[in-house]
Amino acid sequence: MVEVGEVLAGRYALGDVLGAGGSGVVRRARDTLLHRDVAIKQLRAGQDDDVLRARLQAEARLAGSLHHPGVAEVFDYLEVDGQPHLVLQLVEGTSLWQVLRDRRTLPVREVLDLVAQVADALEAAHEAGIVHRDLKPSNVIVTDEGRAVLVDFGIARSADAEPLTSTGTIVGTVDYISPEQCSGHTATPASDLWSLGMLAYECLTGHKPFRRETPVATALAVLHDDLPPIEGQPPGVAQLVAGLVVRDAGARLGHAGVVADTAREILAALTEETEPVRPVLPPAPGASALAASRERPWRRALRSRRTAVAAALVAASLVVIGGVAARSEPDRVPDVGHATWAAADTRLTRAEIDHRRVLVDDPSAETGDVLGQSPAPGSRVDDDTVVVVRVASGQTTLDADDVTGLGYARAARKLVALGLVPSRGSVVRSDGDGAVVAVRPAGRLPVGATVELVVAVAPTPAYSWSSEEG
Repeated sequence: MVEVGEVLAGRYALGDVLGAGGSGVVRRARDTLLHRDVAIKQLRAGQDDDVLRARLQAEARLAGSLHHPGVAEVFDYLEVDGQPHLVLQLVEGTSLWQVLRDRRTLPVREVLDLVAQVADALEAAHEAGIVHRDLKPSNVIVTDEGRAVLVDFGIARSADAEPLTSTGTIVGTVDYISPEQCSGHTATPASDLWSLGMLAYECLTGHKPFRRETPVATALAVLHDDLPPIEGQPPGVAQLVAGLVVRDAGARLGHAGVVADTAREILAALTEETEPVRPVLPPAPGASALAASRERPWRRALRSRRTAVAAALVAASLVVIGGVAARSEPDRVPDVGHATWAAADTRLTRAEIDHRRVLVDDPSAETGDVLGQSPAPGSRVDDDTVVVVRVASGQTTLDADDVTGLGYARAARKLVALGLVPSRGSVVRSDGDGAVVAVRPAGRLPVGATVELVVAVAPTPAYSWSSEEG
């Protein structure tokens, strides 16, 4: 993979990593021809197989056909040394995932405004025949002005496209995908509406309604459990979310345009009774400067004097505290547990502590989640310290020999323990006794993949007529 500082295709000067997903890494870059900042999406090293390449090409084609302020624009697709790259509009802002991580929940008016904006973007995609299939907080970027932009069409598909996923593999993020996707059926525009309902629910309550101990258990909850009620919200809000989160795809709330209109109607009713809606993120610095310029001079001067005194006191305190810390408190290893690898990597890098990642198979954890670290948090840092961070790989290994010969029930339990979804197949054999005789697929598999257990069954006895019977 091209490194930071190198120039891609003689045109794009690559910068820092902005984010990473299941198959791609996104970097900041500078288009030296058009003198503008862009984002470059690259396949991860070692993952440039035909399916992933086709997905990136599909993303370029699908997102490139959309022209809407709520959808990140695609500028170019290119291949360098056989490795595909996607040139995207650089959306300056913060992912909704990070917003929720920092704030946990959002006020209802912000949620309604966000739902309306995302629904507008989905409506544009759906009208173009495109289903996103992986709507989640990390795929929504919120600018400083509070504008929501939908990104990452890497697993999107159009109505007439060939599928680009392995048979039986759940596509999307299990906390947000629809029941029909969990069941292995094709995603439709209504599937994106379900995901939008999940996103709205999390913004209002601070938790994912169907999250369970493992991805498989979460998928089963999506299929069978009732949505926990949303309490304490103004009229219409809970009903809006409930209209999106209906198991019967045909009974969901119309189309994305209807969702946007409904959210704005509820928002307008609330705004008439209370204060106006504010953006999801704090306003841009220019707004504060404008307000300050309109302030009476004597008030501004008084606050400046108070601020100066307060700043001096704080600075003096920091000098004293910092001096004491420098004398008595050595550098310590920070706690990077309960975070993602990206967050842990950033924190340890800023602390200038050497560290490395070790991938661990754990079906109960989300891909990229930190499972542990060594040395332990609080340990003293010296020149030889290297923090080893154990990270969930999102993969699991199935040895066919471990389940071959078992009855279906026992074999299925073994699959579930590995984070896989069992399905039953059968083959007729003269010696069929109900044992598993074949496993498809086996080996290294993504957590949440469906595995068929083929069971041998005896043939049904044929009824023969004798000459004495009429």
